[in-house]
Amino acid sequence: MRNNNALIILGMHRSGTSLLTGLLSQVGVKMGRRLYAPQKNVNEKGFWEHEDIVDTHDELLLSLGSQWDDLLPLNDKWWEAEAIQPFVARLDKLVRRDFSDAEVWALKDPRMCRLLPLWLPLLEAQQTRPTFICMNRNPVEVVASLQKRDGFSREKALVLWLSHSLSAELYSRGMSRVFIGFDQVVNNPVETLLKIEREANLVFPISVKEASDNINGFVSPDLRHHKADAALKQADEGLSRMANELYRLFQEMEVETSSHHQLIDRIASDFIAYQKKWNVELLEQIRYLNEERADYRIKFFRIYTSWSWLLAKPVWLIEKWWRRY
Repeated sequence: MRNNNALIILGMHRSGTSLLTGLLSQVGVKMGRRLYAPQKNVNEKGFWEHEDIVDTHDELLLSLGSQWDDLLPLNDKWWEAEAIQPFVARLDKLVRRDFSDAEVWALKDPRMCRLLPLWLPLLEAQQTRPTFICMNRNPVEVVASLQKRDGFSREKALVLWLSHSLSAELYSRGMSRVFIGFDQVVNNPVETLLKIEREANLVFPISVKEASDNINGFVSPDLRHHKADAALKQADEGLSRMANELYRLFQEMEVETSSHHQLIDRIASDFIAYQKKWNVELLEQIRYLNEERADYRIKFFRIYTSWSWLLAKPVWLIEKWWRRY
């Protein structure tokens, strides 16, 4: 693929990745054939996620006994496992199908933060030039959103934020990337897109100036459901301290070239040390629940994609519609 530029959006769930990807669509960035539909009171203007790719990511994680909200890290070199290769082949096929002729395309899925090692050789093999857009949102706001949507505890939400944020930074380190703050996207979406275009060294299919009315109209105050202070409360303790420090470092990386690799690595070491303190009973329970959920969802995927289900689905939808009346 020649002149094939990919914008890979990296960020924890509820970090504003959907908003940013939706803005990219306003300047003609290609998103693929099928996207997940908007969901009221969650993402009213759309998730902007490639349905086939996200489903493949889900199945891949399930094959590893994991899922999107898993508190445990994936095994070392998981992407080299033989069981993973069919998913690599499927993702490769989907990218070729939807993006082989695209000058600029984007892919957004928070699972990418953990799955990036699988994608790097795939993008290289297709001669795609990736730029990684690292979204940074105050973890207090992310925590509040996850508590409201998923009922997560504060501690679980912080572990997930740290895990996704640290993984995304590590795996994209040394590559072309742009750090974007959620506040920046909400307050000045036009300048945000100009920054991405400039730092990614590309030209959007539709100019930012031409699309400025649509860009500003896409961002509205009601998209922000949670507003937090600049710092986490109890920021001197455990998870709060780590999250606050990482958030602050990412803020600095939004406006300057400093990498802060040593400071980020120190936070990563502290986070690993924190996880190692979890007791054996807790780890066993998490693994057991992961296996149970994986087994259930794998069976669901098999049924959902079976010929019998596909043939019966129209009848089921008609019956569902009929029951409303």
